[in-house]
Amino acid sequence: MKQSQSYIKTEKKCERLHEEGSNRLIAICLNPHCDKRLMCCFCYNDYHCEHVKDAKTISQVQQLCKDSISKFDKLQLTIILQQKADQFKSVVQNINEQLEKLLQYYIHDIQQLYSMLEDLADSFVILQQGNINQFTNEQCQLLATFHDERILDNIEDITNFIGQRMGIQELLKISEDLDDKIKLLDVNDILEKNIQNEQLKQFVQTHEIKYDWIQPQFLLTRSPEVTKIVYPNEDFYIGEVKRDKKFGRGLLFNKVAQTYYYGVFSEDNFVWGQQLLVDQKKRYWIKQGKWVDGKIEGRGIHAQFKGEYYQGDLKNDIREGFGIMRYTTGDEYQGQWKMGQFHGKGLYKYATGDEYEGDFVQDRKEGIGSFQYKNGELYVGQFKSGLRHGSAIVKFPNGEIFTGEYMNDKKEGPGVYKYINDNIFEGTYKDGQRHGQGIYTNVENGLREIGEYVQGKQHGEHMVFKLLRDKPYCINVYDNGKLVNKKSL
Repeated sequence: MKQSQSYIKTEKKCERLHEEGSNRLIAICLNPHCDKRLMCCFCYNDYHCEHVKDAKTISQVQQLCKDSISKFDKLQLTIILQQKADQFKSVVQNINEQLEKLLQYYIHDIQQLYSMLEDLADSFVILQQGNINQFTNEQCQLLATFHDERILDNIEDITNFIGQRMGIQELLKISEDLDDKIKLLDVNDILEKNIQNEQLKQFVQTHEIKYDWIQPQFLLTRSPEVTKIVYPNEDFYIGEVKRDKKFGRGLLFNKVAQTYYYGVFSEDNFVWGQQLLVDQKKRYWIKQGKWVDGKIEGRGIHAQFKGEYYQGDLKNDIREGFGIMRYTTGDEYQGQWKMGQFHGKGLYKYATGDEYEGDFVQDRKEGIGSFQYKNGELYVGQFKSGLRHGSAIVKFPNGEIFTGEYMNDKKEGPGVYKYINDNIFEGTYKDGQRHGQGIYTNVENGLREIGEYVQGKQHGEHMVFKLLRDKPYCINVYDNGKLVNKKSL
């Protein structure tokens, strides 16, 4: 098959290592959770049929990058954003400097008046004590000044004038406006005041919205106008608006149900962010992500109040793709999902310390996997319907190894058991026990014993051979595991 120009030659082989694709590496899968990112033309549609839309040829990706870089350079967005940030910093710095100067001037005038009043109070004390001869010229002049009725009548106007000259009223108005805007932006404070249940309040506080997940289109959905709307049923909206519609970042709070939408709105529709809701079973949930027709699409979060926590891919608000689930029991699953169930490759960690890693089908272990027990035992092999079933290798904590078949979680059929001292049993198993013909090789005494086993115990006549000899030298007779007779040959 002739490769198209969109294919790129490489010395590497297709990851699936089949004969047809041994010299072809033509594309890369853009799904970050795919475990076969590199693929040849023979397995492109085969292996990636479930997410083929996520796969792009390398040449297409390269062209996409070139186009994006070109547009980005023309827009000069980084320069514009940096200029805006610098401009805001400069304005804040200038305001701080101006306020500092106003503060100095205002305090200076106030301190002068205050000092005069303190001197006047001292003068009154001197007069009350009858020590008028101690009066200085400055105190006499000060006393005469404040005795002037015209000055006394206008003293309030004079002090007000100082404030007017410094623009205190204007500054108070600006401060109030800024305070209102800051309050509108401080959603945590709003939720703190309006959520009544303390445990629910704590639940919300520990699941703050993840703005680092926001997609670019929602990051740019903004409006300069910020307002608060109170509805007749006491619900309220605080945030950005455009043409009398919710547009941009905001919070829509339902006071009666104690639920909310917090994130990005567009034309009155909630399109991205976090929702606190109550389901039909009266359970509270926090859900976050991109909202399409009231359901999450793409990367998101499902967190249940006093319950499970899921973080990962969602489709139509159902777990689909790669995700991590943490249960209240302490168990945790991370891996592939389909229709809300474990499906594909995954890792399940039990609170007990056990771990399973491998294939899942509809929530159950199915296919190839490994089960690591807390006690050190390791099972590597096949699973069916959640049970060990099929060919497997089991390593026990003491170093012994079993290689053979399992059925319904028990050893069944042919198997080999190797002891730590290199002794070996080869034979058949039933219901997890040795049952049927078996060979036991004892390397310590150099003997091999062949005979029947019943429910894990030797039974009947067993032929005993010396190693490397073809003829038996004696017969051991067992009854339910006990040696009852020995016949020499």
